Amino acid sequence: MVKPSGKREKVDAKVRILDAADAVFVRRGIDGARMQEIADHAGVNKALLHYHFRTKAELARAVWLRIASSFVPGVFEMMASELPLGEKIDQFVDSYHERLTRHPYLLVFALSEAARRPDLVQGFYTPERRRAARRMMSKLREQIDEEVKRKKLAPVPADQFLLTLVGSCLYPFAARSTLADVLGLGPKQVRRFMERRRKELPAFLKRALQR
Repeated sequence: MVKPSGKREKVDAKVRILDAADAVFVRRGIDGARMQEIADHAGVNKALLHYHFRTKAELARAVWLRIASSFVPGVFEMMASELPLGEKIDQFVDSYHERLTRHPYLLVFALSEAARRPDLVQGFYTPERRRAARRMMSKLREQIDEEVKRKKLAPVPADQFLLTLVGSCLYPFAARSTLADVLGLGPKQVRRFMERRRKELPAFLKRALQR
């Protein structure tokens, strides 16, 4: 088995492999990607690739964890901040749309793997991240209650608000092929539709919440 010659080389090779896997997954999807293509893209031999990641599933999980770790904690922090509720909706929609547009394979992988292997999610939500999620929910409840008292917002539980926000962002990406068929959209039209939704969804959600 081929082993890296030093710690720096080991880190660099692993980062290159993760970057290459992401690029290949974007083009091929996870099912269509081949480990040899990923190794070639990373500039490493296949033995070194398998030294770091024994299977494609293990590599896909590592790519997902890296991207989610660079993204989700920041969303928690933003949603737990003092930003007005409307600005949080704007930023949330933008963040999810941007991330899923750049990594279109991520959502289907995360949903299927989380259903098949609960440890995928359990491994991601460390105690600190769970505390961050609770801080986020506490702040959302506080802001929603305040808006309801000012008669600017219809009463809505914070958990239902968050679920609607997340689902509204994720569903079009999860059901992209079905939506294209139902709406009769070609590839370019789908891209325009998704970009239009990115712009229109925040206003739609805010209107729906108004008293």
